[in-house]
Amino acid sequence: MNTLTCFCQAFIQISSRKFTYPLMIGLCILCTNKIQAQTEAPDAKAKTSYWKVSGSYLTNSVYYGRQDSLTTPYLTPTLAYYDKSGFYVSGSLSFLMKKSSGGIDLSSLDMGYEFSSSDKFNGVVYANKSWYNQSSSNIKSDIKGSLGTSLSYDLNAVQLNGGFDFTFASKTDIGLNLGLSHSFLFGDEDHLFNLEPSFTTYWSTLHSYEGYINRKIGKKPGTGLPTAATVTAVTSVQNNKMTLLDYELSIPFSYETKKAGFLFTPTFAVPKNPIFTTTTVTTTLPGGAQNSQTLNSTPLSEKTLTNNFYAEFTFFLKF
Repeated sequence: MNTLTCFCQAFIQISSRKFTYPLMIGLCILCTNKIQAQTEAPDAKAKTSYWKVSGSYLTNSVYYGRQDSLTTPYLTPTLAYYDKSGFYVSGSLSFLMKKSSGGIDLSSLDMGYEFSSSDKFNGVVYANKSWYNQSSSNIKSDIKGSLGTSLSYDLNAVQLNGGFDFTFASKTDIGLNLGLSHSFLFGDEDHLFNLEPSFTTYWSTLHSYEGYINRKIGKKPGTGLPTAATVTAVTSVQNNKMTLLDYELSIPFSYETKKAGFLFTPTFAVPKNPIFTTTTVTTTLPGGAQNSQTLNSTPLSEKTLTNNFYAEFTFFLKF
């Protein structure tokens, strides 16, 4: 209960945004150290290596409670290998499921290492490399990859979850998340049902969002005339720092046998703290003279934040 009390008090204080970024990181380290100090001996249960083939359908790509003005649904086949040591690697292709446009919008390679020091403490270290289509409208389309870790500790009544990552876009973003969850298990290992409600808060810097906005601007066609004036536009996020971006409530439900299973994950995202942007438009005349003008380019979706609901359906086979 001491760990739970510490976490809950810290969670409320951080969510109120009264703490600076360094103190937030220090708090995560403090809670993690306390959790690790309470773990037992490593789990001696043997694991087996296996392959996993899955197919998933995502109704819309939402990132920190935000989405593009156009819905971005995906159908994604994935092939993965999980080694008994805890190492895993997977590759996937995401097909854009829209009548107006389709094809492969995203290719992804993931690898990581899963570990545990008891039945209660688990973690994973992971890396990702992503390749987005140049014409992608996905709000994540400026992201080239990521590196991070996720930790969890089960207190029986509730599970504490936390993690941080580095996301590589035009510049590197630092992300942080803290959450609570609880698993309701039914059945046995041959027919296992799991319902796991969770509540998570997310913080991050905003370089990838800045890159996404500039990608959209870059898609607009120019005049194509060599003697005409050249117009360039660069958008910047105001006050780009570690920011509370959204709360997410998710209720994953899964059914799994030794060889197959499915997962349904509905998520309700509540975006916080509008991301304000300015755009500097520079006009260069054929003679070299320039004229610049800076405008408030904050989109209406940020001025009037709205909640987002999305869901993912996944079926898989293991062999």
